[in-house]
Parts: sequence; structure tokens; C-alpha cells
Amino acid sequence: MLRPLLVPVLLFVLACCYPALEWTKDFRPNDIMFGMRAFAVGWSGILAGVFAWYANPLWLLAAILIFIRRPLWALAPSILAIVIGFTMYSDLGRELPGDEGGTTKTTIIKLLPGCYIWLASLIAMPLAAIAEKLFRKKPAQLASQQQPIQAQYPPQYPPQFPQ
Repeated sequence: MLRPLLVPVLLFVLACCYPALEWTKDFRPNDIMFGMRAFAVGWSGILAGVFAWYANPLWLLAAILIFIRRPLWALAPSILAIVIGFTMYSDLGRELPGDEGGTTKTTIIKLLPGCYIWLASLIAMPLAAIAEKLFRKKPAQLASQQQPIQAQYPPQYPPQFPQ
């Protein structure tokens, strides 16, 4: 039963479809960054001291661990992903380099719905791990639900049918 894993995955996909961040650049109109773009280029934030994107590999590791039926192992990376993801709030309003030369500056001025949905997907992952652990049927439970096969030992030849 991997249904609990669907919730964080669907939230993550949904976060990629919504606007996630609003930026301001030097004397230019504000720029809106969609979640998919943030996912694609967010790895480069480490160059400016923005670490929130690095919650994504931990989130993916937790999803894989839940998928291979190791939900308790998934708790550590998923909780660490939440902690790293919430560092996004420390970057809000902070001046960041706008290009590789450092000639322009940019600032995250607003978190948009895509960012909040992404954070919700991070929070949903340890909950999915706990749900997977609590509600997963064990092989012994599955075996007890199956009807035993009625067989005659030793088999009778020729078979005798009821009349």
C-alpha cells in the first residue's frame, strides 16, 4: 500500500506548476519564478548561500525509501528536508547576487503559493512514512486473509465425485 506516498508526490508536482517566488531586480519590474524553474535552477543557489533547494534530494531519498518499504529509514531524511526547506524564510528579503559578476542585485520579496505547496510536500513526506509503517499489511496478515486450498492427501484415483 503505497497510497500515502502519493500525497507528497502530488503536492510536489503541483508546486512545480504554480508561481513560487517573486523577485525584484535592480530598477526592473518584479519577476515571478514558477516552481519548475525554481526546481531547475535552484541548485545554483548554494553559490549565494541559499540552501533551501537542497531539501529536494533528501525528499527524493525519503520517497525512494518509502517505496522500497523502509518507511522508518525515510523519517531522518524527510525531517532533515523540512529543516533545510524552511531556511527559505531566512532568504526572504535578503539581497542576493543577480548575476555571476555581481554587478546586479536581486531580492526575494514574496513567497507565492508554489513555495507553500512545496513546503507542504516536505511536511507530508514524514507523515507518509508514518502512515506507511502503521497501515501497511504485513505478509502474515495477507496470508491469513487468503482462503486455504482444500486438498485431499493422498489423492484418490480415480477421483470420486459426490452423487
